[in-house]
Amino acid sequence: MAQPDVFALANTGLEAFLCGEVGTELNGSTLTILSALARLDFDPWAEAARWSRLPRAATIDRLAGLIVQMPLCPQSLGEARGTAIRLTNLLPVQSKTPTGSETSSALPVLALVSGICVALALAFVLDNITSPSTISKPSPYQQQNE
Repeated sequence: MAQPDVFALANTGLEAFLCGEVGTELNGSTLTILSALARLDFDPWAEAARWSRLPRAATIDRLAGLIVQMPLCPQSLGEARGTAIRLTNLLPVQSKTPTGSETSSALPVLALVSGICVALALAFVLDNITSPSTISKPSPYQQQNE
């Protein structure tokens, strides 16, 4: 499992979802989504963030599939889909990630700016190489002979 950030829970907006109760385990204790994901060797914050970007139906299916893998009492297992629907509603609504066209529209501007910077730098270097110096210092040899 990837090493989770110990401060991630407070910074993601996923607290309500990750602390949501999945059901009662066979031993009588309550299971949370955070514990269920950790038991299946998922990074709970990364998985919850990924699920928040998926369509709700896909998230419900994945969460229901996770619930039925847990050692829950029969009643909790029987309510897996309803529990998944309830818990999915706790996920924060994520803004859409940029599409390829939105990302690629910034590339021509970046390429243009980079090209201009490179051209100016080359012009400066070439100008200094090919131009004679405007201040001419006499050589040390010339100063001694005068």
